[in-house]
Amino acid sequence: MGMDLNSEEKMLVEYAKEAIVKYNKIRHANGGTDTLYSFLLSDSGKIHEGACYESNLAHATVCGERHAIANMILQETYKSRIKSIVVADPVPEVQERGTPPCGTCRHLIWSQGTSETTVILMQYIQGKEGWTFPKLEKYTIKDFYPLPYEPKEGLWDNWQPK
Repeated sequence: MGMDLNSEEKMLVEYAKEAIVKYNKIRHANGGTDTLYSFLLSDSGKIHEGACYESNLAHATVCGERHAIANMILQETYKSRIKSIVVADPVPEVQERGTPPCGTCRHLIWSQGTSETTVILMQYIQGKEGWTFPKLEKYTIKDFYPLPYEPKEGLWDNWQPK
């Protein structure tokens, strides 16, 4: 895990911080609470946003990462690739490590990214004076998903029962 952010990653982190404050103010004004957000930078240079949705009725969850990836596909193309993704999770106090993507999100980040796609874990805390961002961690998706499922194309094309 390295913490040297390149200029694009720094820009994405700053964008995420501003958006988190903006969206949390809206959520609080409407009776909501802070949530996990995700912001990704695609290979086109566009930023796509996502927020976790946890329904109390159906017990279904849509992860912030999946929401951001779906927005990238919707606004761009299935051929778009993730250069970097921020996973920003609210915490009551600084944690030893940030919240990594779940297994399904790891697979989708791998599928829509490359082995060099960076995953930045951001912890954020709401205090009396607003939100602070005390800890960042940087990984590649390969760190989280070292043995990805990659079916071999054509593997069964010429198979015949023996």
